[in-house]
Amino acid sequence: MTAKDKKIIEDAEKQGIPIFVLTAKDKVSLDTIIAYRDACEKICSNEHYREIESRIDEFAEWQELNFDKVKIPD
Repeated sequence: MTAKDKKIIEDAEKQGIPIFVLTAKDKVSLDTIIAYRDACEKICSNEHYREIESRIDEFAEWQELNFDKVKIPD
């Protein structure tokens, strides 16, 4: 988790804004982040888009290295 992630979570909690958290161990997380990236492609800044791309790479790498820990959500 980056410092930026922590700040977003802290600010949302303080303001009562709902948060949805995904981890790489969730089998559908990668598909979900890819769908989010696709939705952001035309309306978000290039910086935000690149951050999402980076997270996709992180999730994909973790899932590949830890395939035995990737589970269907409960």
